[in-house]
Amino acid sequence: MTLPDSAAPTPPLTTDAVVEPTPTELFRQTIHLPRGFVFFLVLAMVGAGAAQMSAALLTLTLKATELDAGAATTIISISSGVAGILTLIALPVIGTLSDRSRSRLGRRRPYLVFGAIAFAAGAVALIAAPNIPVFVLAHLLITTGFVTANVTVTALLTDQLPADRRGVAIALLSMGTPVGALFGMAVAVPFGDALVPLVGIPTALAVVGMLLLAAVVRDPKWDFPLPSFDLRRALGVFWVNPLKHSAFAWVFTSRMLVFSGVAALNGYQAIYMLQRLHLEPAGLGTAILLTVVVNAGITLLVAPAIGKLSDRLGIRKPFILVAALILAAGLVLASVAPDFGSYLIACTIVGLGQGVYFAVEMVLATQVLPDPDNPAKDIGILKIADNLPVTIVAAAAPALLAIGGGGNFSALFIAGAIAAVIGGLVITFVRGAR
Repeated sequence: MTLPDSAAPTPPLTTDAVVEPTPTELFRQTIHLPRGFVFFLVLAMVGAGAAQMSAALLTLTLKATELDAGAATTIISISSGVAGILTLIALPVIGTLSDRSRSRLGRRRPYLVFGAIAFAAGAVALIAAPNIPVFVLAHLLITTGFVTANVTVTALLTDQLPADRRGVAIALLSMGTPVGALFGMAVAVPFGDALVPLVGIPTALAVVGMLLLAAVVRDPKWDFPLPSFDLRRALGVFWVNPLKHSAFAWVFTSRMLVFSGVAALNGYQAIYMLQRLHLEPAGLGTAILLTVVVNAGITLLVAPAIGKLSDRLGIRKPFILVAALILAAGLVLASVAPDFGSYLIACTIVGLGQGVYFAVEMVLATQVLPDPDNPAKDIGILKIADNLPVTIVAAAAPALLAIGGGGNFSALFIAGAIAAVIGGLVITFVRGAR
């Protein structure tokens, strides 16, 4: 039986809708990565880490002592508090300004140059500071340089590398701070307390690294339309709707909890070594250097291999969960360490957890950014989760340490371990990435 033409079945509609590439995807198709692109990214971050960490670990203390030995602790506390506030504000602000840049020099290149200038100016101010206000200004300039480098370099990587090629690159970038810290502390060995080389050499590495990256990167003018900017959008610099972008919110929460575990150890290890492990003050610098060497060494060994493996498997969340559990185990071991040797083993385990975590966590984060075409602002917000734990731990530590009569470092470290475990579990709630 033949159906009349009017009743004949219509051919099935195709469901293969054409998906228009995003501006960033179009950008990646037209850009050709320069030879050694990842090397120059890593060099810039190692330099930035060296300038920042040498200041945080050593040179700020030396200069504050030079200005007023009796009030050095107070000077550093005030300066660090102001710098901490600046960091929380500058991370998303600098990211947003970079996203909106339509300079002929490119989208990210002007901020690499700006960061290098901030580092250089901060170094000169720190060496020459005749009083506390100039000292604080120097600290703020160095902090601005580090924040600018951190946001800009990560955004540059996100701009130019697709998600399935970011694992190794981000793993190598994660070595910037620990390797930079190692370099900065190593400089102190031949130069003692001579402020000019202690400040100048790490800063020179930061400036050279950032300017070299600015010179070699292919960062043409960003010609895509710029969204309008009004008061509501300006205030939104500091906000991402957690209901609309739940995956990003879970990543932020996970990162903050895991970093709280790290902050519990890093922020109090010096006083822990003196009071609990009974190290002599004269040997404290060497002991801290050993922990830095262990941390950097483990990261160097682990992070690139894990990043490459996660790229090959196309999964991130299982690695993040395992990393958090390893980190927590190291914190628990540190809480019961009877001597420095045992504590160094605990630091090795913590370093292993950090190496795995840093190799994959930021890759997953870049896959769930609310606005992939304008990543720097959201990367800036995400990196607030790196800094908030310092404040959170500083607020909670006195109560934890006071348990049982005072000096209860076990309570502090175990609380950090619990935070890390919860942070690892939280990552399982992320949707839109494996």
